[in-house]
Amino acid sequence: MSPYRKRFVQFNMLLIGIVLTVMVAAVAVYMVNDYRNSLRLTMEQVVAPLRGFPQPPKGEPPEDPPGRDGTQREKDILTVFYSPESGSYSVLSPNNPYTGEELEPLLSEIVSQKEEFGALRQSHIIYYRSGNAPCRIAIASTDYITRSMGNLALMLSGIWLGAMLLFFAVSVRLSALAARPLEESARREKQFIADASHDLKTPLSVILANNAILLENPEASVGSVRRWVDSTQEAAKRMQQLISRMLTLADVERPDAALCIRPVDLAAIATKAALEMESIAYEKGVTLETALPAECTLRGNADYLQRIVSSLLENALKYEPAGGRVQLTLIREKKKVRLSVQNFGSTIPEADLPHVFDRFYRSDKSRKSESGSFGLGLAITKEMAEKLGGEISVASTAEAGTVFQVIFSL
Repeated sequence: MSPYRKRFVQFNMLLIGIVLTVMVAAVAVYMVNDYRNSLRLTMEQVVAPLRGFPQPPKGEPPEDPPGRDGTQREKDILTVFYSPESGSYSVLSPNNPYTGEELEPLLSEIVSQKEEFGALRQSHIIYYRSGNAPCRIAIASTDYITRSMGNLALMLSGIWLGAMLLFFAVSVRLSALAARPLEESARREKQFIADASHDLKTPLSVILANNAILLENPEASVGSVRRWVDSTQEAAKRMQQLISRMLTLADVERPDAALCIRPVDLAAIATKAALEMESIAYEKGVTLETALPAECTLRGNADYLQRIVSSLLENALKYEPAGGRVQLTLIREKKKVRLSVQNFGSTIPEADLPHVFDRFYRSDKSRKSESGSFGLGLAITKEMAEKLGGEISVASTAEAGTVFQVIFSL
C-alpha cells in the first residue's frame, strides 16, 4: 500500500473511530438512563398494589406481589412493607437474600434518604420508596444491574468493533480510488524531474567536454577551437530554452496565477501568429493556409491566446514535410469558437495520441536532437487553454493528417 493510501486509511479510521465512539457513548448513556427509568417504573408497579394496605398483609410472602403476575425483573426485586415508627417490617417477596440483621439497618438508611428513588453504593442496591408511614419499599441488587450493563457494554463493543472492521475494509477499497490522482501526480512529478535532469544532462555534458578540450589546448588559436566554442554556445542555448520552458510551465500551472481576462479579438491574434510563422513555413517549403473570420471576440488573455496559436502552428510546421501544407482555421459556432491547426503530411502514431500533452513526452521521431524538441510545448499549450476555460484535443488519421483543436466559450 502506497503512503498516500496509508494516510487516507489512517485519517478515515481516526475520523470514523471518533464518530463511532461518540455515537456508541451516546447510545450507552441513553440506554443506561432508559434502563434506570424502566427499573423505576417496574419498582413503582411492584409496590403500587400495596398502597391499599395500611398494614402489612398477613401470612407467608406470596409468590408475586398482590394483584400482579410477576415478570423475571419483578421477581428479582425485593418488596418490603416497613413502619419507621415501630421499626417493624414485612417482606412480601418469596426470595429474600437478606437476614434480619442486614435488612433492618438497610431499611432505616433507605427511609433516611431524601430521594424516593436512588442508589446506596456501599450497600450495592437501588431502591424505590413509596409513602412514609408505613413505607412500601422495593429493593434491587446492583449486581443484577451490573450484569445487565455488562451485557450492554459487550453488545455495544461488538457493534463498535464490527463497524470499525467494516469501515476499514471500505476505506481500503476507497483509498485506491482516492489516492490514485495523488499517486499519478507524484509519478508525473518524479518523471518530470527525471526527464528534466536527462535533458539538462546532455547539453551540460557537451559543455564540460568542450571545456576539457579547450583546457587541454591553452595555446590553440581561436580559429582552431572555434567549433568547440560554437558547440558550447549551442548547448548553453539549449539549456536556456529548456529552463525557460520549465519556468513557463511552472508559472502556468500555479493555481494562484492571476490572469488579465478581458474581451480580445481571437481572429486578429490568429492572423498575427500566422504572419509570424510565414517565414518558417517558407524556409521549410510548407504552405501555410488560413481560414479566419474578420472578427471573433471572446473573453480571454491575449498573451495566452497568442502563445497557444503560435505553439500549435510551430508544432505543425515542425513535423510537416517539405511540399506539404498547414491550415489554420477559426470557426464560430453559436456560443463557442473552434480553433483548428491541421497538417496533412504527417500523422501521430495511435499509441502516442493519449500522451501528446504529457510533459516531456516525445514520440521517437521527435526525440531526435536536431528537432530541438523538449516535449514541453504542447503541455504548456494545454495548461494555457484550460486556464482560459478551453478544451484542447488532437486527432490523427492517414486521410486527414493531424488536427489540433481548441474550443473556447464565447
